[in-house]
Amino acid sequence: MTHSVPWPYGAEMATRGSLAESLEESGHWLQALQCLLHEIRSGHLDDAQTWHTIGRLHQRLGHLPQACRAYAAALLLDPHRPRTCNNLALLELGRLNEAAAERWLMQGLACQPLPIDDEELLQATACDLRLFQLRPDLALGHVERQLGRRESVMALANRAVCLHKLSRLPEAVVAQERAIRLHVAQRAPALLEAAFVDLVGQPCADLASSMQLQTQLMNLALYKLSLDGQDSAGLRLLLAGTSHDQDYWQDPRRRQSRWDGECCQQLIIWDDQGFGDTLQNLGWIAEAARRACSLRIWLRPALLPLVRACLPLPSNCQLEALYSHASPWGKGASQIGFFFLPIVLNQWSPQGAARQAYLKPTPEVKSRFVDAEPKLRRLGLVWSAGRHKAPQPERSARVRDVPRQAFFQLAQQWRKHHQVSLISLQLDGHDEAPVRSLIESGVLEQPLHSTDWLQTAGVLESIDLLVSVDTSVAHLAGALGIPTVLMLSAPADWRWGQTGRKTFLYDAMRLVRCADPGDWSQALRQADQEVNSWFSSIRSEQQFAS
Repeated sequence: MTHSVPWPYGAEMATRGSLAESLEESGHWLQALQCLLHEIRSGHLDDAQTWHTIGRLHQRLGHLPQACRAYAAALLLDPHRPRTCNNLALLELGRLNEAAAERWLMQGLACQPLPIDDEELLQATACDLRLFQLRPDLALGHVERQLGRRESVMALANRAVCLHKLSRLPEAVVAQERAIRLHVAQRAPALLEAAFVDLVGQPCADLASSMQLQTQLMNLALYKLSLDGQDSAGLRLLLAGTSHDQDYWQDPRRRQSRWDGECCQQLIIWDDQGFGDTLQNLGWIAEAARRACSLRIWLRPALLPLVRACLPLPSNCQLEALYSHASPWGKGASQIGFFFLPIVLNQWSPQGAARQAYLKPTPEVKSRFVDAEPKLRRLGLVWSAGRHKAPQPERSARVRDVPRQAFFQLAQQWRKHHQVSLISLQLDGHDEAPVRSLIESGVLEQPLHSTDWLQTAGVLESIDLLVSVDTSVAHLAGALGIPTVLMLSAPADWRWGQTGRKTFLYDAMRLVRCADPGDWSQALRQADQEVNSWFSSIRSEQQFAS
């Protein structure tokens, strides 16, 4: 969940558009846009800066074609606009079009001489682009050039992101703490003496500053917890993730209804992050139910059949479908997102006993997918974290992907040596080399053809062992108690820690790790050892039983 500055840059304001400025600063982007468009139609405004602002507002609202047209109008009136080029680079990066983003970035940097503010924005965008290209070393170079001219919140925060990606975790914590202190000094100096944890949920100057502060605190939490999964301050700082978006500051009901883990009359737990986060935290439903007279569980429709069939629920629980734009904070109940459930319950304990399987498929579910007498043992495989539509989750997924060629060479060795069937638990990526040829030759089975999580659970129940990268299928396997070898990139996601073979999250899971960012050789060697050891132990048990 690490983020750099989340919006298009260039928030400079022209004095003549004071109403639009005020509306934009307060987060009323559509009203600000309507105000400026009215001024254009009335003939009062028609200059490059106005069109740039219209483009920025469209971009913030997700109206990307309209943003492109407005930026084009700004450049037609004034071709020497580095901030407009910068925002177009960000727009193309948001579309995952790195070549177009690179072109706009270079065009912006060519607008010499560059004011220091404009250069900083372009260097920050260059940092984002290099991170997307999985080159944190180059990204850090752009940040250091920024810092060589001026220390800023943006540069320090981006430095922390780069250092984290390079596994320089203590340095990342220091850089993030400096970014937060500088942000507070500039925007809310009265809070300078406050401890970081006391800044969670604190307003700061204006809407944008408040949101950015909470994002910075959330990132600090992730860096601290990557170093120490039991860091108490880090766990408390995670709650900044509940207050880093616009709704939290514009709708008082959201702030007032956030659950703190105490006993309450009615509680809503809602599906707020990725599928993996929700699958992981379903295991704490029973504890939450003990603290509420009535517990409503809001899940995306794709998860409902799985949970209905496989999760034993206390009698005071009710499952409901969660649709886009739902507002659990508007129902007169306490509420918390699934991601934060173990934190508010004070149940996050990496040194504690590992959790046993908490998803229990019924015999009817198993009978649909599990062969009563399989001819061969079945080895499940997940080699990619899937495709995503936004830059941040896409780059996060690509960091977790294992190199295909090396992985499938190992998989074919396992198939031959242990006489197993290879089963893909992927939904996509089957057209890539060498995957397609393995499917066509019958070496790799592809049983999944939909996003049906109950079907995925059924296929997992049919295998003997899963070898997977860090993705939602691995969490589902862990929740079902399927023996799993989890291959982790470096640095690993904070929940797994950076050392050790075991995790308290799932008793049947073993962890193998990259030694350095981007180098999968150690993780593959360890995976080979774990798979060979597992099948050897099974054969020994069979021989002993006979």
